[in-house]
Amino acid sequence: MSGTLLKSYLRTVIIGLGVLLMVNPVQAAAVDSHTSFIGSNLDDYYVNLSAAKVEWSTTMDLPTLGDIPTDYIMGKGVVAVGAGKAFILQKGQLLAINAQTGKVMWKYGSKLKTPLLYQDGVAYVTSEAGTIYAVNAATGKNKWSSSANSKGISQLVIDKDQLFAANGDIQAYNLKDGKLQWRDNFGEKLYEPFMVEGNLILAQNSESGTYTYDILHAFDRTTGKELWNNRDHYFPITEINGTLITQRKATLFDALPLTTLDSLDVKTGKVVKTVVYNPANIDPNDPEAPKGGIAWSDGDRIFITGQKGVYSYPVNVDPATVTRDNYSYESIGAKLSYAAGPYDGRILFSNEQSIYGVKMANKSAVQYSGISNPIARFDLLGHGMYVAQTDGKLIAIDLISAKPVVQLKTSGRVFGPTLLESGMIIVQSKGILTAFKEPQVLKMK
Repeated sequence: MSGTLLKSYLRTVIIGLGVLLMVNPVQAAAVDSHTSFIGSNLDDYYVNLSAAKVEWSTTMDLPTLGDIPTDYIMGKGVVAVGAGKAFILQKGQLLAINAQTGKVMWKYGSKLKTPLLYQDGVAYVTSEAGTIYAVNAATGKNKWSSSANSKGISQLVIDKDQLFAANGDIQAYNLKDGKLQWRDNFGEKLYEPFMVEGNLILAQNSESGTYTYDILHAFDRTTGKELWNNRDHYFPITEINGTLITQRKATLFDALPLTTLDSLDVKTGKVVKTVVYNPANIDPNDPEAPKGGIAWSDGDRIFITGQKGVYSYPVNVDPATVTRDNYSYESIGAKLSYAAGPYDGRILFSNEQSIYGVKMANKSAVQYSGISNPIARFDLLGHGMYVAQTDGKLIAIDLISAKPVVQLKTSGRVFGPTLLESGMIIVQSKGILTAFKEPQVLKMK
């Protein structure tokens, strides 16, 4: 073969081989096995979000209360704040910590347990034996010890000149000296929480018959005697002219497709008025139609959750005679699982993955950025929304601009309410208390 022909042959072979490789490349690189997925495989957009400077951190006791799960107690909160201090339990002692510096100001007692409560210069704490102690918040000195024990206390409430304690029963103590005034006269255990409304102590439990039904009980705050009870009602959302406005609960025999509010006479508990709300104009006879939402009140307005937002009406007004307000997030396309507010001129919604808001002034919807994991809880303080995520990260978000401001990385997964004291944000996670300065942009002017 001549040199010219040889070169031509080699060129043909090489080109042919190249075509072959292009047409039939290596098998492993060409076949999609459908065993891998690439989605948002990028750096977290918020990885460079400024970290909050931790001013101080300390350990605290894990809460315990019989067989009640620690996480449930933690979710209610195990820290009290006030007078420039944070009050915690550490090795069974009550500690007062300077909220700005983290310095321990004083220690008190032994074998102490949650709950903790602070009001008007006094910190309140309970012991394993069931004694309630009132401690001077400035000095750490005992002000009084309760005259009678109440073991297993799960809730403390102060109203006017009385301290109430719940442990399945309700006890009332004189706030000035800790003397027991009464224990309720009800034979069955009551659920937590309870509430004080005027001259009544309100609590709930359930009874089983043909079906299990809930009961709202009203006790006289002076004597502890049960005055009345009413079946299948939530706690009151407001009190107006001697009546308690309560939402009726759906039952096995009454599905309540529409939100129904009853007015209960405070003296007898009898229903004196019923108002039915149907803001979405649903057909109550259609089994496929969405059900009525949860109602709450703020000032002189009643708010009701709907499928695509929140509706609002004036309190104690026939809804058929007024135009309702509608705060809709339909344009975002989110699914609601919780609604909060009104706060800072906004109604807030969460689907446990994201948070949305609707401005009350112009009804425009916004989405709050910075959330990268499922939401454990969020709390509203100043102009800030403090979102604790299930990965242990807490994100501080500006309610006005909807943008994240700072982040705090913790080792926790279960959080109590985020608190604000003396310009410090106090974060309580299981076993750890952490503090950082409230971001300037989030301070309420």
